[in-house]
Amino acid sequence: MALLIAVTAMLGLSVNGSAARDSRQKKADREIIDRVATWQVRHHSECKHNDLQWTNGALYRGMYEWADYTGDATYMDFLLDIGKRNAWGLGKRVYHADDLCVGQLYTQLYKRFGDEAMVTPLKYRMDYVVQHPSSAVLRHNIKEARDRWSWCDALFMAPPVYVEMYNIFGDEKYLQYMDREFKLTTDSLYNRDAGLYYRDCTYIPKREKNGKNIFWGRGNGWVFAGLAIMLEAFPKEHYTYNYYLQIFREMAEAIIRCQDANGSWHASMLDPDSYPVAENSASGFFTYGLAWGWNHGILTDPKFRTAAEKGWEALKTYVHEDGFLGNVQPVGAAPGATGPDKTEVYGVGAFLLAGKQMMEMRKGTPKPAPAVPVPAPETADRRYWVETMTRIIDPLYENLSRGTLRKNMPVETNDGYNMGNARKDVTHLEALGRSFDGIAPWLNLGPDDTEEGKLRAHYIDLVVKSIRNAVDPSSPDFMTFDGPGRQPLVDAAFFAQGLLRSKDVIWPALDATTRERIVGQFKASRKIKPHQSNWLMFSATIEAALLEFTGEYDEEKVEEAFSRHAEWYKGDGWYGDGPAFHLDYYNAYVIQPMLIDVSAVLKAHGKKWGDFYDTELPRLIRFAEQQERLISPEGTYPVLGRSSGYRFGSFQVLSQVALMEKLPLYIEPAQVRCALTAVIRRQLVEESFDKDGWLTLGFCGHQPGIADSYVSTGSNYLCTFIYLPLGLPADNPFWSAPAAEWSSQRTWKGLPVRADHAIQ
Repeated sequence: MALLIAVTAMLGLSVNGSAARDSRQKKADREIIDRVATWQVRHHSECKHNDLQWTNGALYRGMYEWADYTGDATYMDFLLDIGKRNAWGLGKRVYHADDLCVGQLYTQLYKRFGDEAMVTPLKYRMDYVVQHPSSAVLRHNIKEARDRWSWCDALFMAPPVYVEMYNIFGDEKYLQYMDREFKLTTDSLYNRDAGLYYRDCTYIPKREKNGKNIFWGRGNGWVFAGLAIMLEAFPKEHYTYNYYLQIFREMAEAIIRCQDANGSWHASMLDPDSYPVAENSASGFFTYGLAWGWNHGILTDPKFRTAAEKGWEALKTYVHEDGFLGNVQPVGAAPGATGPDKTEVYGVGAFLLAGKQMMEMRKGTPKPAPAVPVPAPETADRRYWVETMTRIIDPLYENLSRGTLRKNMPVETNDGYNMGNARKDVTHLEALGRSFDGIAPWLNLGPDDTEEGKLRAHYIDLVVKSIRNAVDPSSPDFMTFDGPGRQPLVDAAFFAQGLLRSKDVIWPALDATTRERIVGQFKASRKIKPHQSNWLMFSATIEAALLEFTGEYDEEKVEEAFSRHAEWYKGDGWYGDGPAFHLDYYNAYVIQPMLIDVSAVLKAHGKKWGDFYDTELPRLIRFAEQQERLISPEGTYPVLGRSSGYRFGSFQVLSQVALMEKLPLYIEPAQVRCALTAVIRRQLVEESFDKDGWLTLGFCGHQPGIADSYVSTGSNYLCTFIYLPLGLPADNPFWSAPAAEWSSQRTWKGLPVRADHAIQ
């Protein structure tokens, strides 16, 4: 018994001794962190930086975290005084990320105290930027690039503010803007092989003395710490959360490889010999991020905890007796020298961020990693689009693939069923050319093992068989591209555009004979002289297909089409249909989609008018922007001009810009998806189909009177142009992002919207 008591006592001593050591360690850490924070508060009046400068913004973030952790009113009062004496204002540069950094403090104080004054100027600033985004290129060596996040430091300054504003106001536009800008910067500056960021594009070709890439310590510290701050606030269920989580983990691996034996990091990540002393703004941010990742169950390998502990122990050795933190590199944009007498407010902010996380780490068990479900794609809308699209095209391709299209397809006209046989020789090519053009991007995704991928494989097979029959002179469904009359030129062009849109899948699947026949038919169509109107684009599109698939084309036909349309541009994204302006949807049915597609081919082949692509693209985007605004809150839109029976094919430009992923930054892909879905649901009613599933004439139902004299059953299949975004994979944000309100919904609800402005 005595032995048992003795052993128990010894074990108790051991446990109590360990607890005592942990307690002493936490107390010692607390004392050091307080010393640094107190020194900064007492000496802040000596700071050479403006209260609202980014340097102080980084300090305030760390000071807030420490004030929140300790509950010390001294620190919180210091921060509140900063905000009050500046009336919760921001730096003067509206677009500059640095001048948003102080917003990190304001959002945290608002969440704590609930005073709307704390975020009102911030909201005005951010709403303006989101609604009027800069279009400057990300070349940091030009002045305008500072309006974008063209340098890696910006990824600490601004993105966390956008995430918190989403959390406060619940408006997806903040995350949407942040996500696009962050990814553009990452695409420009992130070296995935190294797991590190260049400071800006001017450093990409430069090298350190040892021949290695220049990766600035503090610059990567900004990004790594900014990611940790973002991830803590980020809605875990959001479709883009995993993107940031992945970069954070990649960077963590790179960062621990660059830590020196003493636990510090240097001004240059890959050339510590040129900068032999520790650099403590980088070390502070890295220690913070590693400790945060461990504490939140994201960096689970013990090597990350070890690296954080080594970094923290090294950091503490640079704290002077009075709380002055040394070895912080002065303001700069590249690796530079420092020393024990050098400090900066952002270095203190980084130290305080790291200190709080180390105090949390001393508590013991890390938090479990957040359960992050991999967001399922927004399947309901996509499924509806696929179902309605295949319902439209199914009778056509089932029949044409078997050679029974002419036998079974009705030929309805506005005065009855093909009175006088006026359309019987052209309507079948209309149906093929138009429907194929609309579904081509979807087909171009190719087959896969998903349910949709298998369905796509089925339709690829049907389309290939149908095309073969359409150009086979022995087929009962043989179609000529050179007559009768001029109409076949139109639908030969739509067919050609469809081939361009599906060139990775459909053209290679066609046998050599069928390809030769198609080329022969395209060349035969040259005898049809187009009208001096949008028809010029039909000839140009056929020539673009010939250039793409044979390497030869008639340059004169392209020259005429582009020179005339350059003359016919009316401004604000609108072309005349010929010299005159027509208020109809032919800019969407024909003109702009063919201008952009043909000029893309010309540009790819280095041909004349290829540079028109850069002229046309902003016009196309502007027209798409207008189309998005035309969709009412109920999913209706104005019925204007001729060819209204083409139904929602009138939204081809909006659909194509979404497919190209060229929507303006202030238009979310999801809001376009939702708006177009509403249009399809509103317009595609049971009366839009006859008893055998063929499209009827009409706009919303069966309304033959709305059809122009040149419209027949085959003409209707131009409506498939709305389905172009099905060419985006199911995990693309167009499909996977949560539902979003489109412009007219927001406007009529009294929500913030962007003012509309014309372009030249």
